[in-house]
Amino acid sequence: MSQEDIRVVRDKCTGCRLCIKACPFDAIKIVDKVAVIDLGVCNLCGACVESCKFKAIILSKDKGGVGILSEFKDVWVFCEQKKSLIQSVSYELLGEGRRLADKLGVDLCAVLLGDNINNKTNELICRGADKVYLVNSPFLRNYL
Repeated sequence: MSQEDIRVVRDKCTGCRLCIKACPFDAIKIVDKVAVIDLGVCNLCGACVESCKFKAIILSKDKGGVGILSEFKDVWVFCEQKKSLIQSVSYELLGEGRRLADKLGVDLCAVLLGDNINNKTNELICRGADKVYLVNSPFLRNYL
């Protein structure tokens, strides 16, 4: 399992507030002229790290449990549907996924969940998917 950590280097932080403006989750406050990150709110997106001109925010990622990239295969795209109709954003994502899958030399897989959608798999294949993973159930009627 990967573990991530974010911290502020107090000696480098000037309290300039650039990180506060950059944080989309309002997870940073200035306390005693130093940035303090609320780890309960922060999602580790790294926006604050990029905004800090003083390199006072460090985001470390331990990839020990993730594995080697070559062990993974295929590009998966989650396809949204509403009332059994595939949403246009899904086709946009399939297009981007197709480019990435071609570049990596792997299959493009579409994932579709919903009710009364058995007839939608060919539509996704025609739009570029090599494989479609389908979960069709009345319990998923109101699922994306």
